[in-house]
Amino acid sequence: MNNPKQLIFPFQINQKASFESFFCTPENELLLSKLTEAVSSHSHQELMINGMPAAGKSFILQAICNELSRAGKEFVFVPMSKAIEMSPEIFQNLSSLDSVCIDDLHLILSKKDWEVATFNLINECNQTGCNIFFSYGGGRELDEMTMLPDLLSRLKRMEFMTLHAVKDELLDSAINFICTQLDINLDKPELEFLMKRHKRELSSILSDLILLDQNAASLKRKITIPFIKETLDL
Repeated sequence: MNNPKQLIFPFQINQKASFESFFCTPENELLLSKLTEAVSSHSHQELMINGMPAAGKSFILQAICNELSRAGKEFVFVPMSKAIEMSPEIFQNLSSLDSVCIDDLHLILSKKDWEVATFNLINECNQTGCNIFFSYGGGRELDEMTMLPDLLSRLKRMEFMTLHAVKDELLDSAINFICTQLDINLDKPELEFLMKRHKRELSSILSDLILLDQNAASLKRKITIPFIKETLDL
């Protein structure tokens, strides 16, 4: 995508994230259906993806971005875990795009300047028809987090959809599915080694799998147990 506005943001998107590589449990089928529809829709979308930490919100938001890119849409991805170190002015003029995807909205709530910038962004997007996709987590209600009443009102008018974390009994199936979808070559002994030494959280495991795959490709090495130990400092 050739969009000059993207150049001011030093945020990388996982290019392998997609709706196809998302391990969709029955609890998340409605969410995935809604997101698929929203990406291709010509009507204005305001969607909040709510979920607990490590549920996979960042992955699904990046999947949205990649689907938008394939559809030829202009968008921006802003992970607030990194962008919070920047100025709220980064939200200015984003409404000229087709879609704005902001990850971890909860990190900037209760911060006056960021709340004002977010309120203005939502209003501007509503005027231009720019879609807004937020992810929200942290386990606290919007009412507890939001200082600006006008912003709270606008956020509550958005459509909320919950991303349910993969249950522990499905985690092994999820990892095998994702490795196949992302073409990550990990043999059974290596996968078992990783799983025994890792928190059983899909998003955390997925991040390390992607890191292992990228480093192995860059160094032209096979993912072995010694390589896992070296890369992840285990």
